[in-house]
Amino acid sequence: MAAAGRYSHDEADGADLRYLLFLVRAGELLGLSLDYHETLQNVCAAAVETVADICLLDLGTGGDVQLVGAAHRTPGMDETLLHAGRFLHAGEGYPRHPVREVIESGVSLLVSNVDEAYISHASTGPEHAAFMRELGYRSLIIVPVISQVQGILGALTLVRTNQSKERYDDRALLFAEDLGRRCGVAISKSKLYSQSVAVASRLQVASLPRTLPSGTGMSLDAYYEPAEAELLIGGDWYDAFNLPDGRIGISVGDVTGHGVDAAASMRSLRDALRAALYGEPQLLRALDIADYLISEEFPEERYATAVLSIFDLQTRTLTCASAGHPGPLLWLPQKGEVVDPFVSRGLPLGMRRFTRTAQETGTLVLEPGSLAVYFTDGLMEWDRDYVAGEAAVYAALLDDSVRNAARPAKALRRAVVQGKHQDDIAVLVLRVQ
Repeated sequence: MAAAGRYSHDEADGADLRYLLFLVRAGELLGLSLDYHETLQNVCAAAVETVADICLLDLGTGGDVQLVGAAHRTPGMDETLLHAGRFLHAGEGYPRHPVREVIESGVSLLVSNVDEAYISHASTGPEHAAFMRELGYRSLIIVPVISQVQGILGALTLVRTNQSKERYDDRALLFAEDLGRRCGVAISKSKLYSQSVAVASRLQVASLPRTLPSGTGMSLDAYYEPAEAELLIGGDWYDAFNLPDGRIGISVGDVTGHGVDAAASMRSLRDALRAALYGEPQLLRALDIADYLISEEFPEERYATAVLSIFDLQTRTLTCASAGHPGPLLWLPQKGEVVDPFVSRGLPLGMRRFTRTAQETGTLVLEPGSLAVYFTDGLMEWDRDYVAGEAAVYAALLDDSVRNAARPAKALRRAVVQGKHQDDIAVLVLRVQ
């Protein structure tokens, strides 16, 4: 008896250690990503790596409960688990799914021994019963996924199968309930993050012009793409608009920071530059107004780079002034080369008031077939290698298929960016026909 008791105690200690290690690992996995869907899958991956053979994550309340994550310890079995979502809806004459009971009551369920009697009693239909038999359900726990802010978000199901020959007990239930709370925190954070990204993205898109000016002998094309990294939407913008005197105003720039604040700052700057050129089309004066706005309206240290241009359709004259922003690059068909003629960049917006330097605008006449290409740094620095990115942009503009594409801005992005990019990308192309 003593030996048996000592064995049982050692076994319990080993189980506790395993669950503690699991919670550490779960914390690491749950913190890997702020992406909502990726977080849900990480939850299931955390479980099957250590304390379960099958993990199912269902989110929702009332009649709207959906399977959103699933994992199986055996590689290649995850696809089979995706069918488990349809069992949440009970057939006529069958009981409600245990997951729905846990979500509604907030009370965990422990079934230490899943036998034929339990399967017959708890299944929501013949297919559900056959599913549990096929996968070899041996023991299961269902715990509510709880957020302190949003309440019960759903339920997490852990299953031991005949493959592992283990069963859950009261100790396992305590750890599972702790996991449910951790999952609730992680899911809430990722949902808030996703909502913030969605709001910033809508604000960003709403701040970009719906249409671009058009005229005889010229065309404008633009492209915008948010970052693919786990960052909030940034403050990149492009803009082109008709001025009262018939010329076209162009602005492209990038506000420091990410998220709703950066997008709102970008909208204010874009509108300020428009208003300044509407009233008095002097480029340097317009940049000074924007510099004053960003300094006075945004007390936190926020800066922006911008390039501002006016294009005269009648004379094909392009005049530019920059506030620390590169470009535009020009394709000159007569010379067959790409040049960067506007090198007087000045200081970024938000810094210009500190040092008053002599800065002049630059003016060039664009011959038919010329291109003026505006962009934000996300294009050249998509993989954090500015030198390689710059060379790729020049090479792309030397390519006839890019310059003559129906959507040259999009064609340029595709030619230059070859992988995930860490910042927003905005491109605007002025083509003289």
